[in-house]
Amino acid sequence: MASSKRNILLQMKNKSHLKPNKASVLICIYQNIDGKACFALMERADDNGVHSGQICLPGGKTEKLDESSWSTAVRETEEEIGINKSDLCFVKELSSIYIPPSNFIVYPYIATYIKTPLFIIDKNEVKKVFNVSLEALLSEKSIVEIDIHNHYMDEKEIPAYSFNGNIVWGATAMILSEFKFLLKRITINKL
Repeated sequence: MASSKRNILLQMKNKSHLKPNKASVLICIYQNIDGKACFALMERADDNGVHSGQICLPGGKTEKLDESSWSTAVRETEEEIGINKSDLCFVKELSSIYIPPSNFIVYPYIATYIKTPLFIIDKNEVKKVFNVSLEALLSEKSIVEIDIHNHYMDEKEIPAYSFNGNIVWGATAMILSEFKFLLKRITINKL
C-alpha cells in the first residue's frame, strides 16, 4: 500500500541522520452492536498539522512517562476515543513504519477489547471515529487508487482503502495491509 515515490525516497535517504520522534498506534478489535468483529479508525481534527483531517488509527506521540511503545498506544487510544485500558488485551506488535512528512517512527499494535466500545472522543484531536469490520478490510473491493495533492506530496494512483467513503492511505494503509495479511494467514491456517 506504499506509493512508488515513497519507496524510492526511503531507499535514497540515510535514516541514521533523521532522529525521528516516536509514536504508537492501536488496532483495537472488538465486537460491534451487530455482532461483527471490527476495529476503530478516526478522522483527525483540522488543526493545521501535517496530518490534519486524515483518517488514521488512534495513537500518538510517545511521552516521557510512557513505559513502552505499547503503553503509548494504550494511553493515546484512551485519551482520543475513550477506550478503557483495563479492558484491552495485547495481541501482537506489527512492523514499525517511518513517516517522512512528520519525521516519526510509528509502532503499531493489535489488541482486543472485551466490550462493545462507547466512544468518547477528544474533540481537540478527533473529528470522528467509526467502525471498520474485518470483513470490509479483507474485501478486495475496499482497495482503491487515489491522487494526493497537498503541501508535501503530489502523486497519482496511490493505493488506498475506502471504507464507506472514508479514504485511508499512507502509513495507516500500510499498517492495515500488514494486519490484513496476518488475518488472511489465520484464515488459511484454519482451513
